[in-house]
Amino acid sequence: MSGPSIRAAFAGLLLALAWPTAHADGPALWAISGRTNTVYLFGSVHLLRPGEYELGGPLAEAYEDAEAIYLEVDPKELSPLAMAAATASRAVDPAGRTLFELLGPDAALAREQAERLGIDLTPVGQFEPWFAGLVLVSLALAKHGYVAEAGIEQLVQSRAAEDGKDTLGFETLDEQLALLDAMDPRAQREFLLKSLSDIERVQHAVVRLVDAWRGGDVETLARELDSEFSGAPDLYDALILRRNLRWVERIEALLDDNRDYLVVVGALHLVGSDGLPRLLAARGACITRR
Repeated sequence: MSGPSIRAAFAGLLLALAWPTAHADGPALWAISGRTNTVYLFGSVHLLRPGEYELGGPLAEAYEDAEAIYLEVDPKELSPLAMAAATASRAVDPAGRTLFELLGPDAALAREQAERLGIDLTPVGQFEPWFAGLVLVSLALAKHGYVAEAGIEQLVQSRAAEDGKDTLGFETLDEQLALLDAMDPRAQREFLLKSLSDIERVQHAVVRLVDAWRGGDVETLARELDSEFSGAPDLYDALILRRNLRWVERIEALLDDNRDYLVVVGALHLVGSDGLPRLLAARGACITRR
């Protein structure tokens, strides 16, 4: 699931569809039937604790059936060298201003919040506010054991590498970072301040989200999506809706291929009236919950 950095909900005419809530078989998986193939759609959690989830159940069956895997970002984009280049390009102010200069009148409040949490902002002082917020939340999650190495993408990607399956991506790393880098200065300042305030409740929030995800409770995840983007329609539009609309077209293009595919994206992209399953159904796709 993409963090406060990536969530929300919208659209209307499909609200009458009877989509299930909790599902006994675990995290939500959908199958989209083409004339000659199947595209499986699975909602992931990007950060988990080691050993918290194993590739099993319907996800394992979909993985075995698929000849190729699509993730949000092509794993080749995530080498240390590529990540360092993308970070330098997007996360550092081109004019050379520090985090505190970019925060302007909010610098004192950010320092105050950080000090109350026992956080030293110096290590993120060379970054823009949006990236500093991501780093601080990631570090807070890591303190509670939640790391990308144990996330769903890493599990699927590692298995695919062992099995020689193609692994592709819907976006480049630079495209993902550009979504946040494009926020106006005021929104970036608010993003950092919200990230600092979220750190105090991060463990409780993540446990609640992971429990809902593990139980296939898409309604709870949809409510969380609404809560995350309440009062931030522009951010929701950029980080959720427009990406979902692009991905729907990419998924439709995979149908009627000669290969079956497994698509793994953040779980909050699959819930709510703007989630991928409902958008696909609205466009006439034959999609079922597994």
